[in-house]
Amino acid sequence: RSNRCCGVPPGRSRTPPDPNKDDLLLWETDISAMGVRLYPGEIGWAAAMTVEDRADVGSYWSGEGGVFGPDMKRPRRVDALLGQQAGWMASRSQILYFHEHACPGGFLPPFDGSEWFHDSLHTRNGAVEFWSGGYQLFGRCYFNRILSMDPKRLSKQLLYHASNNKQRTAKSDKFVRFSHFLGQLYTVKERALKSLQG
Repeated sequence: RSNRCCGVPPGRSRTPPDPNKDDLLLWETDISAMGVRLYPGEIGWAAAMTVEDRADVGSYWSGEGGVFGPDMKRPRRVDALLGQQAGWMASRSQILYFHEHACPGGFLPPFDGSEWFHDSLHTRNGAVEFWSGGYQLFGRCYFNRILSMDPKRLSKQLLYHASNNKQRTAKSDKFVRFSHFLGQLYTVKERALKSLQG
């Protein structure tokens, strides 16, 4: 088979029936927001997405050595680069761990502690991503978000946004072709390997 993905059902007017790898787009992130890190065990090399400074476990940033100019610093809370995920899944025991141990102020209702001030229920411009896109996990609970650099694992971490509405409503400069992004990540990995070798 050629490079096809996603198993899109036939008859969807806005969705190509057989999306090619070059049809896959990312939005709300780009390579400037990423780092790479060699994790122990089966995880191996992974791309590290933006997190709160206090949650950062360290990674080799794609902009090391002034690649993006001398004045650019690693973005942390730049909305255009947060890379909101399309959702999240967790088991019951994981959710209890979030609530009882990982998340300041807990994870489950009621959301009335001081840690939950300025969540999307209290702000005028509250974003659905706070709840459905996982912002509370990486923004409040200080979880790290990683993307495997093993192609087989990485392919299982991606969701195809089948409605294709973003392609018609967002500005084109918000998109990055996934195949380009992946190539850029591998370039950052090679630079990280050279830096480890000294």
